[in-house]
Amino acid sequence: MEKEIKLLIYKSIYWILGLFIIIFGISILAREPIINLSKKFIELFGIYGVGIGVALSDALPGLMIPDAFLVFGIAGQLPDFLVMLACSIGTLVGGSLSYLQGRYLVAKLNFAKNFIKKHEEKLIPFIEKYGIKAVILAACTPLPYSWMTILVGSLKMPFYHFFFASLARIPRFVIYFYAIKLGWVHGI
Repeated sequence: MEKEIKLLIYKSIYWILGLFIIIFGISILAREPIINLSKKFIELFGIYGVGIGVALSDALPGLMIPDAFLVFGIAGQLPDFLVMLACSIGTLVGGSLSYLQGRYLVAKLNFAKNFIKKHEEKLIPFIEKYGIKAVILAACTPLPYSWMTILVGSLKMPFYHFFFASLARIPRFVIYFYAIKLGWVHGI
């Protein structure tokens, strides 16, 4: 296995373990405020809020962390399947919106071109080396998925290639969901 991919796999494992530890700590130190915030969020927006939150976090890079909505779903005691379904749909919609931003807006907006250039330096080598697999890597690892989707959109990758590769984001949400849930439950 190539060194870069091995490193991403190790980073992913560390990220998941770190997420578990953080959630475990939060569930001990700030359990009640998180439960209250989650219940308010769920009362206001329901399961749709979880999906829309993930969609917005994937559509607006760097603005929000999509995993926060997993926490809302778990602490708000929504059914596991519904949370994973909402997150899966949300990430596919949000990633598609990012792809469309890259495809149609980046070329027209000067500030967007400059902003994406900053991220291109890190991501272009992955696209050149791995092609569609770069999207899969970004969907599953700590590579910035939102930026990758904008970049492949701006590079005019065929949408069906992008969308097929983005399906790898679903197992990532399932794994993160259970890591968060395990950390939350064991923090009791």
